[in-house]
This record gives sequence, structure tokens and C-alpha cells, in this order.
Amino acid sequence: MSLQTENTDSLENSSMVTKLAGIDHDKDDDALNSISRRSFMASGVAVGAAASVAGLGLASQPASAQTSGPVRAGASGFEPLEVDSPMARWKTSQSLEFVEKATRNYSFPNWQSGSEDSIYYNLNIPEFFKCSYIAPPKEFSKLERAIDSSILDLTYTSVDGTPTPPLKEYLVGKRQVQAMMMAHKGKVVFEVYPGMNPTDIHIWMSASKPTVGLLVAMLADEGKIDLDAPVPTYVPEVRGSAWEQATVRNVMNMSSGLDIEETIENLLNPDSWIAKWFTAGFELNKGDFREMSKNAQPLPDEPAGSHFRYSGANTQTLVLLTQFVTGERWQTTWNERVWSKIGAKNAFITALAPDGTPLCAGMHNTTPEDLLRYTMIYTPSWNVVSEEQIISDRLLKSIQTMGNPEAYKGSTEEQYGTDWFGEVPDYNSAQWDHVFNDGAMFKHGNMGQGIYVDPSRDFCGMYFGLAPNPDEISGVDHSPGFLRNAARMLAGG
Repeated sequence: MSLQTENTDSLENSSMVTKLAGIDHDKDDDALNSISRRSFMASGVAVGAAASVAGLGLASQPASAQTSGPVRAGASGFEPLEVDSPMARWKTSQSLEFVEKATRNYSFPNWQSGSEDSIYYNLNIPEFFKCSYIAPPKEFSKLERAIDSSILDLTYTSVDGTPTPPLKEYLVGKRQVQAMMMAHKGKVVFEVYPGMNPTDIHIWMSASKPTVGLLVAMLADEGKIDLDAPVPTYVPEVRGSAWEQATVRNVMNMSSGLDIEETIENLLNPDSWIAKWFTAGFELNKGDFREMSKNAQPLPDEPAGSHFRYSGANTQTLVLLTQFVTGERWQTTWNERVWSKIGAKNAFITALAPDGTPLCAGMHNTTPEDLLRYTMIYTPSWNVVSEEQIISDRLLKSIQTMGNPEAYKGSTEEQYGTDWFGEVPDYNSAQWDHVFNDGAMFKHGNMGQGIYVDPSRDFCGMYFGLAPNPDEISGVDHSPGFLRNAARMLAGG
């Protein structure tokens, strides 16, 4: 590993709007439901427009594009590729008037809307949430650049058989991509920042979830937990409840068999368990989300492990499990086992629930380059960022194969993956949304974040974006497919 030293009045809305709090993922796995979680997030846009009409000042039209080129404050000394994006305005400071107005207009639906206010919030999460801060180490790992500009011309075949636009056009389009980086054989081969600076922090959204899965997989690999034990064995908060039916493996794979799924009906129903749980986890004095977990009910005629039903409650339960087994705060364990070992150049920041529990289901924040460092530990080039192999070959195999293809089959999640990649993923596993039979894994996040690791091709990639979720507004999120096809191109197939 090469090391280098560096000195280093929310709005009051209806009860429906309140229950939007904390939704950080954009998928609904109920194949019978024609309205996805991504469509549900569009209600944030609608709320923003309605508030504007009501005189609350939420922007309904984007400001004029500013495409003056990249700002290179504090970058690594290597020039990234440049694209002329309307998102370039976010590389410069916003006016005091804009910041004060956006702050006054903060609400959960506006945060999730993809509006200009939303972009500001997601580049500045510590201004709006209590956060835990992990300082970077004194020395950081140096990532060599071997930028391949031909990747800008990459296209691939969409699920409907038509070619995508080239990546260079996609990057400046309606998906509002903020940053994208790729590494092959330990070197950065693609680096572009259409809408942020290299040293800006950005929210990961649900791309955060595999960090939780990784720590649980580590504990299982060390014999400190049994993946096939009931999850309450390690989570006292839910002992004696319906969680007794679900094993740790079930919860890792989002197949608990409980009525905690993030469906459109549940999220819009203020009396549903998941709506109340989100509100308690993200809003002060709105209940105890840990205590509430005891009240989750089983789904009739659905054994745990039989069907993939997405819920951040699964992820947060695994956070509690990790804290119980280690006797430490989750972020302490994360830093000790992972973050402190990869030569991160900047801070790791995660938002906290009112009771101080880290919201690891979607609230991590880092620079793009540090997120790429994390993804690199899943590849054979792990030694570029770490002096030790954090993820052993055995541990990686466990993470890649923990999922159940039968539980994944026919889900809306499967359809999303097909739309994004132009091919059908094979299953989900250990908090990753999509796994392919060649071992590649992908995790998506609300509004267009993602991480992709392809160990067999020694490739990894990340992207940040801040677009409204519905395809009819922003188009299909093709970033996952670009990452997968770039890996193929660079590896020769």
C-alpha cells in the first residue's frame, strides 16, 4: 500500500408527508404492486410543487445552468475527465439567500424530491442531522490514475434492445450525476465530477447498507454469531417478538417474513408499522424505534426466507445486533475493522437517530474517492488501499453466495436490476441488491447512488446522483449498466 501524509423550522406537513421521513431506498419488491417505491418518492416532488404554489417557496423549476467547468479544490493532483453539465453550479458556493431559504424549506419530502433544495441537503447532511464523525488517519492510501477517456464513449444494450446514449451524454442528462469513479487492477481508470468537487462529501443513501452486511458477515466468519440462529439471540430489543421466526441470514437477505416492507401502501398509511418506525427513527420525540420493533407482525402464509421484501428495518436490526455482539457503537467497530485500514483521505460521517443509533440503512457520507477505496477491498487489488486483506477470499465467497435466488425471483427488485443493467441479475445477498453468477455485486441508493464490485475482473466503481427517482421524470438509471459494461470492456469480456 502506498501511503502519503497530509495535514489535514422544518415545515409542518400533513400526516402523510410526515411519514415520508427517512425513506432512503427507491424500490418496492412486491411484484403485485404496480406502484414502486421509486414512484412513491415522486410524491416528494409533488409536495414541493404544491408548497411552492402555497407560497412556501420550494423551487418548482431548476435554476439556470452554470457550466463554467470543474473546481479542483483539494483534489489529488490528477486531472479528471471533464463534462459540461448543468450540475456544475453545485461546485461553487451557493448564495446566502439560497441557503437560508433552503434551510427554512427543509422537510423530509423536500429532502427526497430531487429539487435544488434537495441537492443542497444531500451535499450538506451534517447541517440537517445529528452526525457521528470519524476522522481520517494521518496517512492516506494513494490511488494511481490511468484515466481511459474511451470509457466516455461506452454504450450498452438496454433491456428493450436499444443502445443507451454514450456515457458522456448520459453524465450531463436528467439523472443529475454528481460523480463517477471506476478502478481496474487497482488504478483509477475513470474519474468525473459533473456536479460536485472531489473533496465534497455526499450522502450514500442505501448504498450504505452493505457496510452493515459486511460487519455481520465478519462476525459470522469468526464464529461470534450463527447466521442460522434466530436474530433475537443477538438483539435483546426484539426477544419474545415475531422476529423469533427470522434467522440472521433471513434478515441479512431482506426476507424476514414480517410485515415491515416499504410498500407504497405501508408508507402512505400513517398507522402502518413501517411508517411509524421511520418517523420514530428520524424525528425527535416521535417514539422509540427500538421499542417499536417488538411490535412487528408476521406475514400470513409466508415463512421467513421465502420472499425478498425490502426494508431498512432489517438493516437497522443488524446494526443493533452488531452493537450487542461487540459491545461497541457500530461506528467504532466499523472504524476499527474497515475504515481506519483503507487509508481514507477524508472523514467518514454517518447520521444518527434521535437516540444516537447510527442510521446505517442510508445515511453514510464521504467523498467519492473514499467510497471507491471502500469498494476496492472487495477486489484482488485490496492491497492498494490496505496493508491487510480485510475481506478474505472465504469471507467474500460467503457474502457473494448468502442469498436465495428463489426468494429473489419475480420481485420488483429483479425488474429494477433488469432495467438498469439490460440483463437479469441472479439474486440478492447480504444487503446487496443484485448479484450475478460471475460474482459481481451491486447496491443502489435512492435518487441515484450506487456501488459495484466485480472481483473476477478486478474492477470496482461508484457513482453519486441527485435526481428525482421516477423514470418518467429522470429516465432510467443507466449508471449500474455503464459500470458493469466498463468492467467487461477493460477486462476483455
